[in-house]
Amino acid sequence: MLEPVVKLKMRSKINPKINFYEIEYHLKNHSLNPYLIENSKIYNLVKKLTDKVCFSSKDKYEKRWENFYLPLRRHGKIISIPFSIIKYNRDFFCYFFHLGSLHIKRRNETAEKIFKMIFQETIKFLRIIKKTNGDVVKRTVPFDFRTGKIKGKYILRELISKREKEKILQDYKQHLEKDLKIPKISLNDYLTVAGLCYKAAYKKKAESLSPLQMYKIWADGRDGGMLSIKNWNSKREFMSWCKNGKWAGSHPFEIVFSWHRHGIHLYPPPYNSWRYSLRVTNYAYAENFIRMVEALIKNKIPFIAQNLEEVLDYLAGETYFTVNDYSDNSFFYIPSQEYKRNYFKYIEWDELRI
Repeated sequence: MLEPVVKLKMRSKINPKINFYEIEYHLKNHSLNPYLIENSKIYNLVKKLTDKVCFSSKDKYEKRWENFYLPLRRHGKIISIPFSIIKYNRDFFCYFFHLGSLHIKRRNETAEKIFKMIFQETIKFLRIIKKTNGDVVKRTVPFDFRTGKIKGKYILRELISKREKEKILQDYKQHLEKDLKIPKISLNDYLTVAGLCYKAAYKKKAESLSPLQMYKIWADGRDGGMLSIKNWNSKREFMSWCKNGKWAGSHPFEIVFSWHRHGIHLYPPPYNSWRYSLRVTNYAYAENFIRMVEALIKNKIPFIAQNLEEVLDYLAGETYFTVNDYSDNSFFYIPSQEYKRNYFKYIEWDELRI
């Protein structure tokens, strides 16, 4: 299946007056902070547009309309792009898929001509959508403006084999069956176990470093006073510090820091489980997490790996990535011959909503 192409009969009915790159230029840098338009004529055009269709959802604060389509020209082709409208406190907010947003107020300030054209063109296109029972939308929305999903095995460069995955799971299962426990630990005990994790993940970079040096290099840095404990060999002092909760809001146990969400956490054995707990949040560190799991098993450390099976699914390519939509695992489709050849046939596209 190739990019949508508009048939000749349809092309004669659609004559977009706006170029895609004009819209892209005017909306850039306005994804989070909408471009403000204070113009009654444009406001009334938006109202006219929303009056033509039933709202998608409504509550006491806002009314929402999904799935409007704006016809445009791009590289000599006719396309249409989706956008939605929200009415909140008498103002309209328009959100254009991955391009930016508008905030429209009913006032008498001047506005650039293109913003008036956006809604005039959308109203005209709406008539064609209704006449074709939505077929024109299916033919004109390009695939970089559609959503879907794709399995990681089609886009990740390296994958673990099914055999590797099963071996790790089996080793972990056997480790848990030993029912190893450790009731209390000191700060030095904790840093020693963290050091095993660092050496497994970072190998040569970590081999000549002490546990404290490794912690200071790779951990979050907000230790919540953990490194200020007086007696690093005292199990009572460290466990008391863990339980007092004064470190809440800090990240003393994020042993691998990540700017996106969280990296890897190694929680000490709390008083009710008697085991360490290892967890990865940002799957960019998934391989490091698995190396840490293997090292803790090898060294017979009592621990649980909170999301081991999910991480292994990810590394084996069995996890779905969203296409053209933001999530923990995202893939953005580019309308090029390379992407069409390598990825298109593996994407499970969502139905367009009309």
